[in-house]
Formats: sequence, structure tokens, C-alpha cells
Amino acid sequence: MLTEYVHEQTRAVDEELRRLAQSHPRYDRPQDSPSWVRSLVRRFALAPMRAARPDGAVPEVVIRPAAATDAAAVARLAEVSERRVPSGLVLLAEVETELVAAVAVDDRTVLTDLWRPTGDVVQLLELRREQLLVGRDEPDDRKVA
Repeated sequence: MLTEYVHEQTRAVDEELRRLAQSHPRYDRPQDSPSWVRSLVRRFALAPMRAARPDGAVPEVVIRPAAATDAAAVARLAEVSERRVPSGLVLLAEVETELVAAVAVDDRTVLTDLWRPTGDVVQLLELRREQLLVGRDEPDDRKVA
């Protein structure tokens, strides 16, 4: 009886994995109904860490807009984050000359490198994003009526 249950569960997992393999790429899947496999994997994920080095020194962080030459690096971050490559203005965060995070200004898509601590860097990116959005909304006093 137990072996029948195990075989039934194994077949269900195998069927779901086959459906996933034949479906769209990971970043094109609908996010409203995540599979139980994905939720199980996310339970084992580690919380974001701080970007400080073990000796306590703070690494050099550069926040800048993405250029055309950054397309491959942004695509890599999108693949790792299981999201689409964002369109429009994208802000990048480099830690010690290595791209570790990106955020789209218009739709707030966050892309991160899962192998690096990025919690602090993402907060900096979101702060800069908010500054840019506030700058867009302010009325221009130089306009002539």
C-alpha cells in the first residue's frame, strides 16, 4: 500500500516535470500558480546577506544606468533570477567591478545574483529608483504658460 502511494507520487512528480520541460522558458511562466516543486526549492533558499566583507570593510559599490554593452550581463542576471530582461531604463549595481544586481525603473523588476550577498545593494538601487521617479513627477518651473 505504501509502495503504491510512493509510485503514484513519483508519477505525479514525473508528469509535472515533463510539463515544465515542454512549457515556456522559466521567465515566461505565469507566476500566479507556482508549482509545489518551486515552492519547495524556495523554502531552502537562504535569506539575503549583507554586502560587507568578513573583515568589516565595505566594498566599493557603483550604481549606474545600463548601457548597450551591459546587455549580456543583464540577460545573465535575468536568467538567474528567473525573470524577463526588463525594458526601459535599468539601473545596475556593481560591487568591486562585478555586476550583482539590476532594477528596472518603470516596472520595479529586481534582478540579483543568487551567489552574492545583494540585500544592501538592492536597497541602494531601490532608493535611487525612487529618487529618479520623484524627479520625473516634479513640475518644471521653466515652462512658459
